[in-house]
Parts: sequence; structure tokens; C-alpha cells
Amino acid sequence: MIPFADLQKTGKKLFGDFGAWAFDEWKTLNEAFFNGEIIPGEIIWGSTPNDRSLGYYSATENLICLHKFLMRPTYPTNDLKWRFRHFNKRKAGDVLLHEMIHQRIHQTGGWVGETSHNNERFVEEVNRISKLLGMDIKARVIEPGTGQGKTSCPVEPGCLTLGQLIHFPYASRSCNYYYDPR
Repeated sequence: MIPFADLQKTGKKLFGDFGAWAFDEWKTLNEAFFNGEIIPGEIIWGSTPNDRSLGYYSATENLICLHKFLMRPTYPTNDLKWRFRHFNKRKAGDVLLHEMIHQRIHQTGGWVGETSHNNERFVEEVNRISKLLGMDIKARVIEPGTGQGKTSCPVEPGCLTLGQLIHFPYASRSCNYYYDPR
């Protein structure tokens, strides 16, 4: 296991302020949501597999990849030159938290189920963390059903859809949450 300080130093060297922020945020989130129990790994900025997600956790490498598009601001700025101070920490923090849920699940025994999102362990973490975030949401494993000859995923009333579960917590935030440039 590589010491956290060494990982942090490498992150800063490779990704500058973004690398330093990612490790500081990871440490804060680890304490706040996981009682400091997650074993640290590398955090990189780059492309995720097939560029289809904002983040990715590799269990074999204990590595979190945050998509490079998260470095761009998601709120209007009048500056002609974009700088780190325009970085939307809220959005990137939610993506990092999501990947840390996968990291925790892997480090505490893995998951059994249809997907890495639609399984009991992930759903339990979503329900636990959503309360800590002050979100009034409920998640359940979505069992595939059939209707009119097609497979569907019916959702219990009041529960997250599969898309919302896959993109928790950022799919459950109000639309204005990320436009506050804090």
C-alpha cells in the first residue's frame, strides 16, 4: 500500500491544482462518509472507458479516474481565460464520492448482482449517504420485468430510477446546485 502523502504528492506533480484538490477532497469525503476506512489509491484525470462516464473506479488497480471534462466550468464565467478557480468543485466532488462508493464496496467484499450499481450493497450505500447529504430519496434494487414481450426495469413509486442510481448523487441534485461557483 502506497502512503497517502506519496499518492497526494504524485497527484499534485502530475495534475497540479486538480491533483492536489482531488486528494484533499478524497480525504475529506473518506472521513465524512466512510469513517476514514477506505484504503487510498491513485486518482487521475483523463478519459474514462469509452468516454461514457464522468468517473471510473478500477478495482484491480485501486484507481479512481475523474474525467478531464470535469475540469471545465459548468457555470458561466466572464473571464476569457479559464482558470482553476472556475473549477466546479461541487460537481467533481459528487463524481468522486460516487467512485468512492465503488471503492468502499470493492474493499469490503465486493458486490453480487446485476451491475455494479444495481445491487444491494450499492443501494445500501446510496440510501446511507443520501441521508448524510440531506437528500430525501430512496433507492432499491430494480428487478427486471417483462411486459409486451420486452424486458423492462419497473421502479417502485418514490424510488430512484436506474439512471438516477447510476449517476448518484449528481442525478439527484437540484439543477441549480452546480451553478453556484463555490
